[in-house]
Amino acid sequence: MLPITTSLVFGWLRKDFWKIVFIAIFFAVISVLYALSLQNLYSSNAKVTSNLSSSKPMSGALANLGGLASLAGVSLGGGSLSPEVLKEVMTSASFLSSFIKEYNIEKEVIAATSYDPNSDAFQYDEKIFDQSNNKWVRKFKFPQTLEPNDKELSDKFKENFNVKYDRKTKLITLTFSSYSPRFSKKVVDDIVIFFNNYMRKKDVKDSMLSLSYLQEQLAKTSYSEVKLALQQIMEEQYKKLALANTREEYALRFIESPLIASKKSAPSRAIICAVITMLGTFLGMVALITLRIFRS
Repeated sequence: MLPITTSLVFGWLRKDFWKIVFIAIFFAVISVLYALSLQNLYSSNAKVTSNLSSSKPMSGALANLGGLASLAGVSLGGGSLSPEVLKEVMTSASFLSSFIKEYNIEKEVIAATSYDPNSDAFQYDEKIFDQSNNKWVRKFKFPQTLEPNDKELSDKFKENFNVKYDRKTKLITLTFSSYSPRFSKKVVDDIVIFFNNYMRKKDVKDSMLSLSYLQEQLAKTSYSEVKLALQQIMEEQYKKLALANTREEYALRFIESPLIASKKSAPSRAIICAVITMLGTFLGMVALITLRIFRS
């Protein structure tokens, strides 16, 4: 067997020049056909800031009643949700699945394959969702069910949904991509509205439970100092309720509202074609060299 040297390999490649050219053309054509088969994605993004990250700590009688307040589930200051926590809540499976079901976009998230701008309608994978009968027809295995569960919905949604928090500007950027620029904008708009209502309902529920507990304790105690402290805590909870019921942008406030995309965000067809052509040509050259080695 001949020793494999660099000059020998280059000699083989020169002999196989037209074969390499043919391989490059073949993969270039394949890459173009593949790139053209991909649907355009359109992204919409918004910048928001937290409305729950600023709170003043209580003092005086309230500070002396920390144990009782904790039992009631009441924070005495410094317990407001940070933007990082709001980001985690917004990307949680429980929140995203609730959002998807509330706006009835399960089929767009799971089964959409393309979008027709003329009819302003999505097309769906017929093996997953029967559009004519409006029902799920997909094949599934345990523990999956015929209809996608919360984990499937949230995982699929997060493939096109991104939330970033900038520590310098304290802003949260929300981005969603889909086949429809209008749908992408609508999702970003709706998710902020839904998140505000989601956090509002949660805080109202917590405050109502806290007030119920505090009222019971107020009726039981006979100490004036304890009564005063309880009344102050209740006052804070009533303020919280009033804020929840009057502030429209309760948890998140728009700094930059989402817009309808004027151009696609993906795919980058030129890059796809270049990568597939170069990778295919390289693998073809390796195959030719390997064949030469075995023949020698």
